[in-house]
Amino acid sequence: MQTTNSSSFEALLYSGQFVLGPSVANCFGTPKIVKIDESLILTAHTELNTAQAFDDKKSLTLIGFIIDPNNPEASDLDILNRLLSNCSNAKSLIESTSRYGGRWILIATNGKKKYLFNDALGLRQVFYSNPKSTESLWAMSQPGLGADLLCLTIDDMALEYMDSYEFRSNPEYRWPGFATPYKEIKHLLPNHYLDLITGTCHRYWPDKALERITHDEAINEISSLLQNSMKGIALRFDSAVGITAGLDSRLVLAASKEICNKLSFITVRQCRMSDDNHDIVVPARLLPRLSLQHHIIKSSAIMTPDFSRVFKKNVFLAHDIYGSDAEAIYSFFPQRKVAVTGSGAEVGRCSFRKQLSESQRQNITPEDLSRLQKMGKNDFVINNFTNWLNSIEKKYNLNILDLFEWEQGHGNWLAMTQLEFNIAWRDIFTPFNCRNILTTMLSVDEKYRKDPDYSLFKNLILKLWPETLCEPINPDGRKKRSKHFRYIKNILSLVKRLIA
Repeated sequence: MQTTNSSSFEALLYSGQFVLGPSVANCFGTPKIVKIDESLILTAHTELNTAQAFDDKKSLTLIGFIIDPNNPEASDLDILNRLLSNCSNAKSLIESTSRYGGRWILIATNGKKKYLFNDALGLRQVFYSNPKSTESLWAMSQPGLGADLLCLTIDDMALEYMDSYEFRSNPEYRWPGFATPYKEIKHLLPNHYLDLITGTCHRYWPDKALERITHDEAINEISSLLQNSMKGIALRFDSAVGITAGLDSRLVLAASKEICNKLSFITVRQCRMSDDNHDIVVPARLLPRLSLQHHIIKSSAIMTPDFSRVFKKNVFLAHDIYGSDAEAIYSFFPQRKVAVTGSGAEVGRCSFRKQLSESQRQNITPEDLSRLQKMGKNDFVINNFTNWLNSIEKKYNLNILDLFEWEQGHGNWLAMTQLEFNIAWRDIFTPFNCRNILTTMLSVDEKYRKDPDYSLFKNLILKLWPETLCEPINPDGRKKRSKHFRYIKNILSLVKRLIA
């Protein structure tokens, strides 16, 4: 563990962030400046990775990093040069990236055509301004940068939402659909690309029905992609895999079998965790049984004042609940490692089915979506979920709740969370953040993806590294304790009603 000081915290400001526009943006002290063409310039934090490839009138610019599971040894530049022959139009280029993992944005130019899109889950997130309101098109890593650059004020309807009980009472608050606190700035959600000439956003997926595949076919496809993606990240970066008692991190661990000696394995012990919390106890037993070292990073109840100041300035409306964990991680090994997370698998696990009745699931409304996200009946929320539903011209045979988990749960909430944790990590890698993995999961019959068995995921672990199941996943004790807490909560609710 290393000691830190306030000056080192200041150097973290805007880690992993960027602004793209017609001129250099004065945001990053001594920035990295990348010229896209005569009218488009990328200004980035000096530590943010970029790469470029050119061919005649075409160019590709990468922000972040990209992994090819078919060729784990390939560098960013190798992949860009291979993709360059497929950027005659947005559709062909996007299709060519379906197998790639990583956390990235691609900016493509081809004569008068210019557009950008990001990784499958949108975890290298993009926000963009409306050129009709801001004169020029600007894109950026978070809306606070755009607001400072363009001198914007928070929208009145957004302010009303921010003042609502639902927003204030949820420590993991999120924004609905394409919305931001600023009327002039929108969020580019996953499955969309941005036309850099017109400033318009276009949905490109779903564009056809999913081809149903068998459970065994999915096992073979996904296991290969996960295993090779983990090889790619281990070759590229010094990486640390987050381990809990949960299913998703166990699957990531199983995919790491062949390169596990090149990885670190960590668990963040949040301040509210008890000594016997399964997310601490299970990894502490499991990893030594696999001859792997387990690091526990202990989080404090609050951030130090110096770190808090930088954390809150780093991302507009940063979630305080994540700050002490981020500081603990940074203090343990400051921005040396790439975090490997199990996020993303939830897209394939039939989300939200139990929260809605069968009749409600047949005709999803904006009010249903708001209730699922605990956002209340605020007009700002309902209007923006209406816009999101209207963006889906055809859902084909895709369940709308799965698409909602993909774009709202991951492309919105998770993407912002990862940006906030960029202050602690060198970068963040999510092995499930691959279009072919996500669509393969969604192509399997739901009976293999539902609780309580989640057989698709458990059979993937059995194929990849069965010994990782020598310790239970989410032991029964957690369920018993959660039932106990629900019982106490119900009793307290009844008492409140009686008093009222």
